Parts: sequence; C-alpha cells; structure tokens
Amino acid sequence: MMVVSFSIFKGGTGKTTSAVNTAAALVEKGKKVLLIDLDQQASSTRYLDLDPDQSPNLYEVFMGIKPAALAIRNTKVGVDVLTSHVLMAAIEEALEPGDEVKLSELIRPLKAAYDFIVIDNPPGKAMLAFNGLAAADLILIPASAERMAVDGVADLINHVQKIMWGKFALTHQELRIFFTMYRSATSHSPAIVENARKIWRDNVLSVKIPHSTAFSRSYDQKLPLTKLEPKHQGAIAYGVLAQWLIDYESTTHRGL
Repeated sequence: MMVVSFSIFKGGTGKTTSAVNTAAALVEKGKKVLLIDLDQQASSTRYLDLDPDQSPNLYEVFMGIKPAALAIRNTKVGVDVLTSHVLMAAIEEALEPGDEVKLSELIRPLKAAYDFIVIDNPPGKAMLAFNGLAAADLILIPASAERMAVDGVADLINHVQKIMWGKFALTHQELRIFFTMYRSATSHSPAIVENARKIWRDNVLSVKIPHSTAFSRSYDQKLPLTKLEPKHQGAIAYGVLAQWLIDYESTTHRGL
C-alpha cells in the first residue's frame, strides 16, 4: 500500500480538489482508499458530504479518545474518511517537538486495510503539515499553472530537503509535481509547465488538470467531479492521475 500526501504551502492551488477527486478515482478503479482530512478548514470533509462537527473525527483520534480504526466514516462514493474538526487547531497548538511522526503512528494499524491512504495536508509549515508530510511515502504537489505557485513548489521542496531529510533523516518520501488550473488555450500555462520541467525534470508529471468552474459546481453538490461528470476533461485528468499512482505503487513494490 502507499500513503500519498497532497501538499503545498500556498493555498488556492486545488489541493483539496485534487485529494478528493484522486481518492474517488482510485475507488472507481477498484482500490480501497482512506482519505485523511488534516486541515482544520475541513474542506475535504465537506466536499464528501460529511459534517465536520459530528463524531467521530480526527481530533478524537489525536486526543486518544478513539482509535483511528473506530473513527473512520464512510461516504456514498466509497471513500473512507478520517474527518477534520475545528478543534484540530487545538491539536496544532498542543503538538510539541518530537511529535512530528504522531500521525504516522496513529494510522499504522490502518495500513493493512487499504491500498491507498490519501492525506489532504493543511497549507503552511506548522506541525500538522509536517505530520502529513512525514507520514507519506509519496508527496504530490498540486501547483496551479502560474508563477507564484511555482515559487510555492520550490519552497515546499526546499523545506522537505532541508528539514525532513536533513534534520530528521526522513528519507523515504519521494516528490512529484502536477499542474492544476491549466489553460491550454493560452501561452502562459504551457510556458510555466515547461519552465518547471527544466528545473525538476521527470518529477513533473505529464497529467494536467484543466481550469474549470465544474470543480466548484462539484464541491457545491458535495460530489467529486469524477462521479458528477465522469466524462468531463477534469474528471478524466484525475482518472489519469489515479492510474499513474496505481502504476507507480505497483512498480515500487512498497510494503507496509
């Protein structure tokens, strides 16, 4: 199995949209998937039509009130979820140096039950974000096809290399970048992707998620676009990303 963290420090790049739609696409391809909503904004939780104010939730898991296995909630699209809660902000305040791998420890008993665990990581460089990165086998970086987003990619990669791989010797994470909000009819989006490939080469995936208001519509209807409009180009793109993950996981032969 594989733990995949969707992470970027900059907001507004389609991170939650990517986590939810990729998780749903993996389920459609026959995989057993758990989505962990680590962001106190609970956008992934709401996207999948779950109430973040209800129990059980991830706050209770971190507090030791419930084991992770008893906090999982089911959805109509087949993705299991550890839902976020506004009190995750309190967890953030309570985490101390040495707690960088707390999430890894909490979800370890769940790994045998799933093909993929997908983490919707919070933006920024606080402790919960570090936990989401440290728990991952693979870090997927969703970058919108604009200059500022590329700067955000560089910031995240630098943080992972210097802090996680250097200071904490967490060397098992691999990173891949894919572009969202891509406008093929413009010269700007292709240029941004081409420049990124010159820097990060094969770590930039070929899949591009198109810019579309359909993603906002799917969020409003609490249904991933892969289910709402499966023939939409955005849904197809996430299907491609999901298949890439399946192929990548099978190639690397990762164990528990």
